[in-house]
Amino acid sequence: MKKLGISAAAAAMLFTTSANAGSIGGMGGALEVTQDAQWAADIGDRAASYTKQLQQYYTQLQQWQTQWQDWQRKIMGLRMMANNIGQLPENMKQNFLNMAQQMKRSMEQGQAISYTAANIDQKFNQVFKGYDQFLTQNGATAQSFQAAYKTIYQSTRDTALNALKTLGIQERDLHNDQQFMGRLRQAMNSAQGTEAAIAVANQLAYHQTQSLQKLQKTIMTQANMQAEYIAAQNQEDQMGRASVESFAKEPDDTSADDRSPIRYQR
Repeated sequence: MKKLGISAAAAAMLFTTSANAGSIGGMGGALEVTQDAQWAADIGDRAASYTKQLQQYYTQLQQWQTQWQDWQRKIMGLRMMANNIGQLPENMKQNFLNMAQQMKRSMEQGQAISYTAANIDQKFNQVFKGYDQFLTQNGATAQSFQAAYKTIYQSTRDTALNALKTLGIQERDLHNDQQFMGRLRQAMNSAQGTEAAIAVANQLAYHQTQSLQKLQKTIMTQANMQAEYIAAQNQEDQMGRASVESFAKEPDDTSADDRSPIRYQR
């Protein structure tokens, strides 16, 4: 998290010296200076917004992971209760159904973050044309991030669907909360169905916790790579401007002999 926190700051630094571009001594080129400054501000703001968004996602994923771990503990408690008495009391059954609904929504939100983070990676690559080459030089590509997010999403979706099918819940049921809850309640009408529902919820909680860890790591890596690229671009820009300024300040190296008066021979 400490390294990720650098991302937004590094992004904000992008081309900070661009506002100083223009004619030497401030004479002329005012329009170019304004345009360069505006361009730098727009690009810098966009880069900062990308890394800020990723940082917010990272924080959200941390909170969700804590929530999933709490759900997993509650599921284990319900499993012990069901094993002891064979069937859950109505109030505990309702608590489980409410928890299952929250789990479903959390999974959907995690998948949405995967999509958005992959889209941010694509947009960043479009704005900064050298970013893809930078990733390649560092052993990664823009496509690798997008593929990672797709793999995480697909794995979560497939695991959820396969587990829920054992309860008679199909993919179409997931698109409607009321329909999903109705199917799940129906499955819990028997002791065997209750045990199966709790086992499915436990499986989903375990898998989702693992998926969130992978998603956090991928987002953190993506944000850090973007921050490193922006910092490198800013350093390159500053070095280039320093070189130009140094060249402009160099004295005329015309030799003294060349400046001496011409002597005529008698």
